[in-house]
Amino acid sequence: MQKTPFVLFGVPFHNVTFEEAIQWTIDRVRSGRPGVIATVNLDFLVLAQADPELRTVLREADLVIADGFPPVKLAPFFGPPLKGRVTGSDITPMLAERAEKEGISIYGLGAAEGVAAKAMEVLKKRHPNLKVAGAWSPPYAPLEQMEHAEILRRLDEAKPDILFTAFGAPKQDKFNHMHVKTWNVPVAIGIGGTLDFIAGVQTRAPVWVQKLQCEWLWRWGTNPKRLTKRYASNIAFLMRAVWLTMQLRLGRNIPAAVDSSAPPHWAEHGVEYHEFQSLEKLPEISAAKVVVDLRDAEWLESNEIGALLELSKRSEKTVLLHAGSRIRKLWEFSKLSDGLPLASNCTEALALLG
Repeated sequence: MQKTPFVLFGVPFHNVTFEEAIQWTIDRVRSGRPGVIATVNLDFLVLAQADPELRTVLREADLVIADGFPPVKLAPFFGPPLKGRVTGSDITPMLAERAEKEGISIYGLGAAEGVAAKAMEVLKKRHPNLKVAGAWSPPYAPLEQMEHAEILRRLDEAKPDILFTAFGAPKQDKFNHMHVKTWNVPVAIGIGGTLDFIAGVQTRAPVWVQKLQCEWLWRWGTNPKRLTKRYASNIAFLMRAVWLTMQLRLGRNIPAAVDSSAPPHWAEHGVEYHEFQSLEKLPEISAAKVVVDLRDAEWLESNEIGALLELSKRSEKTVLLHAGSRIRKLWEFSKLSDGLPLASNCTEALALLG
């Protein structure tokens, strides 16, 4: 499995198939190290534009899968293609089937009252040897007002291997991110309305609609009052994204003005300086603060941005220097500066590094 994510509009995506995502989950359970999976669709990209906390949550998730066709269709314009859509609605029952074979337990958390328990009953009927650790649908409340202590108590007693969190986005993903470092749940995955589908509370679009890539239209038609505002904003974002894609791919790059003065002695400031040449030559850092000079990079593909984000996770602060106009325009639209700030000159780079 490709470890370096592809970054599209500021959000990382791991290039996996259903089988690879399921195997990753099993391996993570066996490792005992708590991890989080985010199932990201177009709505996540829209929400992340205005929500710095969500951007952090998604960038720090251990596995991010493309739960929607727009990221898959747009990916080739920004770098390597994604292998395909990996939906939360499909991977949940697939994980249940694999969990039965592996002797791994599952837990359903969220949805309306009684829905999580019903969904677990359905999965248990399909897979008689499946270990269902429990289920609970807490009373609805905003994230900060939820019964966190009670939820954590129940999970600690149940000790599930895989937690299906169904609070809706972005609440479910923020909840998982909030607790992943302190609880003993090996894998938590946000699955949106999947428990509703499994329990039969809501009907998913027919397979032929899914194959036509119109599942969103089906959902819109079944619940227009709730989804009209969301889909209107999604369509508006998608149009802006397509327009930006055309501008970036067809437009001319204006290189950054490089400092005429000699660069500072970076090491004296505790900074590692590297010139960006290619994805393969990104450095293994040994300092807390890093500068990557982009003067020779006219463009960064999605996997190269992913590598830079991974580099930034290994440092206290990473700053990109001398980015050209195309990279700056992409950074502005994608809200990437909070994770990878851009500096026009060496003085600004040192200031950003603190």
